[in-house]
Amino acid sequence: MVNFNRNEIVSATQIVRQFSSIMSSLVNKTLDKIAVVRNNEMEAVILSFDEYEQLVMRAEAASQKSVRDYFGCITSVEADLMEQAVSECRKVDLNEW
Repeated sequence: MVNFNRNEIVSATQIVRQFSSIMSSLVNKTLDKIAVVRNNEMEAVILSFDEYEQLVMRAEAASQKSVRDYFGCITSVEADLMEQAVSECRKVDLNEW
C-alpha cells in the first residue's frame, strides 16, 4: 500500500476550494501526489503530468520484459520454452475444469 504524508491527504471539498494552490504544489514539486478523500475513504490520487508519464513508461517497459529478463540465469532456449508454456496455459478454457 502506498503511504501518504498528512499534507498529501486532502478532502474532495478542499480540492474544489483550493484547486489552484494544490495544482501549483504538484507542478512545483512541493508535493509528489495528493490522495483525495471522500466520505472518509481514499478515492483518487492526483499526480503531476510528469509523474504520471513516468509511471506509464515504467509500466510499458515492465510489460515488454521477456521471461529471460526475469530469470537471467536461463538460456534463451529455456526462456522460449517457458514463454510457450505460459502461452499454452493462457489458451486453456477455465470452464473445462
